Amino acid sequence: MLQQTSSNVVPDLPPELKQSLEGKDGATTSTLLGIYRTRLGERRTGLADLRSHLANERTHLAYVRTAISLISFGITLNRFMVFLEQQGTIKPGQGTGHLLRNTGDVGGGMVVLGLVLIVWSIYRYWHVNRDIVQANFRPLDGAVYTLTVLLFLIGGLSAVWLLFA
Repeated sequence: MLQQTSSNVVPDLPPELKQSLEGKDGATTSTLLGIYRTRLGERRTGLADLRSHLANERTHLAYVRTAISLISFGITLNRFMVFLEQQGTIKPGQGTGHLLRNTGDVGGGMVVLGLVLIVWSIYRYWHVNRDIVQANFRPLDGAVYTLTVLLFLIGGLSAVWLLFA
């Protein structure tokens, strides 16, 4: 139950705490309430740490899922190139037109990118986990900027390769 006060909503005190406060003087009441608030704060801090650890784990799993997708798609591209070569649609190492040229290499690159992403994800997980335990979070700004620019350049070069090669 919640009690309505003039300024905000305050939860009811637990019955055992209410009983222990009955008939006590102001100093004792204040001390008992302080102890209760401290314990409640410690519990909430523990829950906040738990949420932080679980969020870190979810982020790590998202990286792993993305890496698995990259690896799977890269293998699919590579095998598709081999299939086209075996069917005689293209000559080995040739490709057809500018879109399928070196598709096997692109597939291999995606597999390598997926493996690099897995290594990055475990490093990031370890780094953030250590920061949560030490209560000293330091963002990886440099790594985020570098990775973003690098992926932008790779994407741009891939677009140029697909359109003009």
